[in-house]
Amino acid sequence: MNILRRILRDKLIFRTIVGVLAGISLGIILKTFTPQPWSKREIMYLKFPGELFMRMVNCLILPLVTSSIVSATCNLKKSGQIGRMALCYYMTTTTLGIILSVILVQTTKPGELLKSQNVVSHNTTRSFITLDSVLDLFRNLLPDNIVGACLFQYQTSLRKPSNECVSIEEWEIDHTNVSGTNVLGLVFFSLIMGLAIGNIESKGEALKSFFFSLSDAMMKIMNWAIMMVPISALFLIAGKIVEVEDFKSVVQRLGIYILTVFTGLIIQGLIILPLLYFICTRKSPYNIILKLGPAFVTAFGTSSSTATVPVTISCLEQLGIPSKVSRFIVPIGATINMDGIALYESIGAIFIIQLHGFQFSLFKTVIICITCTISCIGAAGLPSGGYVMLIMVLNSVGVPVEDVSLIIAIDWFVDRFRTTMNIVADALGAGIISHYYKKDNQNFELEVVQLTINTRNIS
Repeated sequence: MNILRRILRDKLIFRTIVGVLAGISLGIILKTFTPQPWSKREIMYLKFPGELFMRMVNCLILPLVTSSIVSATCNLKKSGQIGRMALCYYMTTTTLGIILSVILVQTTKPGELLKSQNVVSHNTTRSFITLDSVLDLFRNLLPDNIVGACLFQYQTSLRKPSNECVSIEEWEIDHTNVSGTNVLGLVFFSLIMGLAIGNIESKGEALKSFFFSLSDAMMKIMNWAIMMVPISALFLIAGKIVEVEDFKSVVQRLGIYILTVFTGLIIQGLIILPLLYFICTRKSPYNIILKLGPAFVTAFGTSSSTATVPVTISCLEQLGIPSKVSRFIVPIGATINMDGIALYESIGAIFIIQLHGFQFSLFKTVIICITCTISCIGAAGLPSGGYVMLIMVLNSVGVPVEDVSLIIAIDWFVDRFRTTMNIVADALGAGIISHYYKKDNQNFELEVVQLTINTRNIS
């Protein structure tokens, strides 16, 4: 009842829920009572209002993330424990997510249940080496051109020589600049920039004020953009439902895969992460989760981790989490703490491998899951960005990627739930770090008071 009253009081949540439900209803009506199939141009017209919103969000990603991280890390010299605790938290949740993914795909084996159906293709694709993908991660971490990092990502490419008998390790090595923001490099540069500004102390006050003002201005613009969520959700969801040719058939064929992904998301988001929060703070994690309603609704409506950043920050600050913590953790979490996508990619990769009948050892399965997780670091929190990274991972292990189309057909639906799980991970992480941050500050204040008393006694 409390949640229902909160939803009715919050006009944005209520309007967004109405928009989501209206989008689902409109999509079903159009698909049922209009001539089929819809042309790509007609679908484009239907999705156009939602496309405008997503273009606005994409435009705001770069200044929002960079300004938030720089402004948050300016004072990191005074409170470096925030960064250290965030690193420990991300490493812990990532490790737990990999373990969970391996357990799920090894026990349910969703791909093997569909091998009897004629859904496997045998076409070849571009070939990659897994190590190249890992090395590209570090190359993107340190871009050679910060302006270019706003537009492109570095990717190693291999060119097959005329002699077909040569092993892939001996192919010619080249590279291409793939279109898309190198978010990982920009995040790393922003961290270094913030630390540098904090270390030059008084000389950096002008820059510090600039990035704080820019961060506040971008948050304000993003809040204005969020007001478009109900309308964009209506047209985006309706367009996606119309776009899928036979959604019922796809769900029936991929039911085990969808069930496996949802099981992983539920276990990770509602059991493992809350348990980690309780162990660290001895407090109920569900007090935080139940108050993230606006962020959840925004995530489901837009399917974008980035679009939920200002809403999540607002929810956390209402819970009493210091803005220094929330404004540092949430933007970074929306970029690198992609637990939902990592879980989805790991299960999806093994699902397609099982479809093709490949028999990989447990060790190689673990390596693939780790590669999937690493590939998610720095991936922009954009809708349906997961399957793009999935294609890269499958290419890196030499598995044909044509069957990714099976996952793409339901990705728009699963994406909304994994985005919601990312919010839970970021919020609980901010709660854990806030707990220790406040505790350390209280201890510091007590030490200062005690030192003052002792000084007065000596006097």
